[in-house]
Amino acid sequence: MTKEKKLSITIDNRKVAVKPNITILQAAREHNIYIPSLCTLEPLPSYGACRLCIVEVDGLRGFPTSCTTPVDDGMVVRTDTAEIRTLRQEVLKLLLSEHPASCLFCTEHDECKDYQGTIRKVGVTTGCRYCPNDSLCELQTITEKIGLTETSYPVYYRGFPVEKSDPFYDRDYNLCILCGRCVRVCNDIRMNGTLSFKERGKQTTIGAALDRTHLDAGCEFCGACVSVCPTGALSTKVSKWYGKPDGETKTTCVYCPVGCELLLQIKNNETIDVFPNYDSTIDQGLLCVKGRFAIPEYVASPERLATPQRMTPLGYEDISWDDAIDEAAEKLSGINPEDVLIVVSPQLTNEDLFVAERFARELIGTDQIMSVLITDMREETVSFLNLASASSPFNVIDTADTILTIGFDSTYGFTPIGIKIKKAAKAGVNLTTLSVHESNLDIVSGETFQMNVTKWPALLDSIMGKMPGNGKGTKLKPLNKVVVIGAEVIFSPKRGAVFEKIVEMKDRFGWKVIVAHPYTNLMGLLAMGAFPGIKRGEIVSDGTKSTGPAVEDPLSAMDLARHRKVVYLIGEVPFENLPECDFLIYQNALSVKSTRKPDLVLPSSLFTELSGTIISAEGRILPIRKATDPYGKSMPDWQIISKISEKIKSGALKYSSISAIQTDIKKQVKSLSDVKKRLEFRKISAKTSGKGRTGKRLSDPKSSRKPWEEKYRGIALKDVVSGMLVIEERRRHE
Repeated sequence: MTKEKKLSITIDNRKVAVKPNITILQAAREHNIYIPSLCTLEPLPSYGACRLCIVEVDGLRGFPTSCTTPVDDGMVVRTDTAEIRTLRQEVLKLLLSEHPASCLFCTEHDECKDYQGTIRKVGVTTGCRYCPNDSLCELQTITEKIGLTETSYPVYYRGFPVEKSDPFYDRDYNLCILCGRCVRVCNDIRMNGTLSFKERGKQTTIGAALDRTHLDAGCEFCGACVSVCPTGALSTKVSKWYGKPDGETKTTCVYCPVGCELLLQIKNNETIDVFPNYDSTIDQGLLCVKGRFAIPEYVASPERLATPQRMTPLGYEDISWDDAIDEAAEKLSGINPEDVLIVVSPQLTNEDLFVAERFARELIGTDQIMSVLITDMREETVSFLNLASASSPFNVIDTADTILTIGFDSTYGFTPIGIKIKKAAKAGVNLTTLSVHESNLDIVSGETFQMNVTKWPALLDSIMGKMPGNGKGTKLKPLNKVVVIGAEVIFSPKRGAVFEKIVEMKDRFGWKVIVAHPYTNLMGLLAMGAFPGIKRGEIVSDGTKSTGPAVEDPLSAMDLARHRKVVYLIGEVPFENLPECDFLIYQNALSVKSTRKPDLVLPSSLFTELSGTIISAEGRILPIRKATDPYGKSMPDWQIISKISEKIKSGALKYSSISAIQTDIKKQVKSLSDVKKRLEFRKISAKTSGKGRTGKRLSDPKSSRKPWEEKYRGIALKDVVSGMLVIEERRRHE
């Protein structure tokens, strides 16, 4: 590859080599030369609205904006002359003439900031000390950098009402400087079009058209507008009064298998906010509402379990970890392996799943280790696993000429996939959407079908019937066609017939498949062998055969109708369809809501409080990084399991650190990076399909589930979504 030739330019008497096709502002920032700007932000396109980034360029008239002026070889630029400083101060004065700015010039600025922080919690912001963005505001920084100490213009307070009716963030457009960042990120980056400029003159503001609420205007509540706002005009409801964070931790979101990068904002050992990372190669900063807003309330939920508990005739009593470990070990020691059922969550890390699998098979001696997806998918478990493991990388959408979405909606999840589809459709790619209810992609689709799931197989037959080569019985050369499967398929009682048609489209016509399922670490769960009939490392062996492990019909294999002595639940798992048992151990971070109360409760840490890895739907091994200390006396799941193991048998699974587990994983799970290349499951038993071995029919919890319920879509969002977004989901689906 030919190396790109750099240009030579001079900035403030300093010669620098810069890449071609960038702006003066970008070149200056790459070489740590400060030029103020309020409207420019990566990755937004250049705009040139605030006029603060003006510079002098030899050969150019006037004072061009550096954010819109491209570099040229031999260019001579001056960024900080006396005339430029004067002009910038005048521009800034005009901006501040419609922004509460008295605190910026007050002689008691420092003392007020140190001693009067509590006065900030007010309904109307009239100065910096009253602003939720105090010390985080770009306007404060630029005022200091430019050296503005007074203003000669009267300040006009526009008197807009503070908007607090929508969920997740408040809007005070009296603080807005009309930089346009929020409008551009909503339209150009998120491609949603909720925000625009309204009115004119002094009444110019920003919001949804026709004075609708953001909820009614189709806002996805991604929070991108809040993240790019340079002032306190937009502020998150939960995090607005914490002030400047102490630090930041980069980690991975565990709400779905996309694996977006998160920048956790930490203060006083708490996760107070979450920002996107626009430099992320995984999601490009395109977080959904769950990753952006749910985490601070979730990890600090009043439902968090802080200490081990034991059920007594009078209710739960708090006990020590030693007592809890002793009781768990006593119940699990010397027990018949067939009398134990271990249920693990697909939201657990690879390390947790690895230790849980070893605990089940090596210590207890049972293959009865299952996941929620078995009770979710039921008879279609094997076909679902094959589709999910064959899911293509999301970048296949970038080169597609045809896209078909089936039961897929990216309003509140799977945002990177949804935005790729929107971009493709706007670029002219043929998009067809098929769903039961309205989808957020319908507005950009060429054809939209809303119909009952029972009619979907016939429609897919019709699509295949019109494809070239139909009826020849040979696999065609792969085409640039992509089908995206969403929750309406996965949780439909008719999913089996739809799965069959999608497999035919893939195998016979070369369609690429993307499965937008809710099981965050499904690939890790399978790689670690935390699944009946699959041993750890089996699906990632170096064999050349395309056929993987033979998986028995899982409902029959697990025999969920049979009574157990002990059921051990690890992580976020459902209570529906669990067998009756003498003793129930519940190991999770939040209290259980069920008529069946656990006999022993073991509090575990959440992903912000531990380290580990997961494997995304694309097969990427992604890091989970510890940002805060564990809540209360909670511990990571692997540590709890290790302590129980040590009590049952001295020396068994004696892990003292996450690195020790990862060392064992490297030894026992070979070619982990090839996890998606080795998966192909064969169903070997269907003789009791859909029944337990006793012949008792298990009820299907999905038959009564309403479309807006979030129960199995990643980690439960608890009150932060159920109290706000679920209301809107109900309205959309009724």
